Amino acid sequence: MKDVPRNSFGLFDSPVRCREKERVSLTPRHIERQLDAGAFLMSRDDAVLAGFLNPHDEQDSVIVELREENA
Repeated sequence: MKDVPRNSFGLFDSPVRCREKERVSLTPRHIERQLDAGAFLMSRDDAVLAGFLNPHDEQDSVIVELREENA
């Protein structure tokens, strides 16, 4: 934990985010299972309007690779 840079901006520190992006590989079946479990999709604009995202904060991103399932 000594390698992680510490925020030192005061009471309202922003989270320290990793600059490296990791590829996440999903199949359509994985996505369907998550949706069945209650996950949902929405655009960034809709998420800002609903109050889930701060419009002034740069959000973390995830690179998703969809792969075909071999039956």
